Amino acid sequence: MSTSDPNPSQKPLISSDIFGNIPQLVYLLYLLGFIFHPAALVGVVLAFVNRDGASPLERSHYDFQISTFWRGLIIAVIGVIALFVVVGWLVLLFWAVWTIVRCIKGLTNLSRGLPMTADIGWKFG
Repeated sequence: MSTSDPNPSQKPLISSDIFGNIPQLVYLLYLLGFIFHPAALVGVVLAFVNRDGASPLERSHYDFQISTFWRGLIIAVIGVIALFVVVGWLVLLFWAVWTIVRCIKGLTNLSRGLPMTADIGWKFG
């Protein structure tokens, strides 16, 4: 036990052990979803499964993650449909930036021990 660690039983909110920190893992799966699409689906399932027994801090992140998934899916579907009139590329670009910014803001708040605001809606975070 190190003398520089005043509370060794308290685990950090952002850690290198991503499997011990499910909210962090979900954000990372969402980002991985841009390359391997089923990863985002696994992320939302993890958020749903772990939401009920979570602490208030973790629950705020799970709610934010679930909201991000469903709203992002709506934007992506609209973008794919709009590809037929060329503007779809702009919608899909917006969706990608929106999702990445929300994941980064979520990870930042998680690392600081801050909850996500409940009324975030369609905003970036």
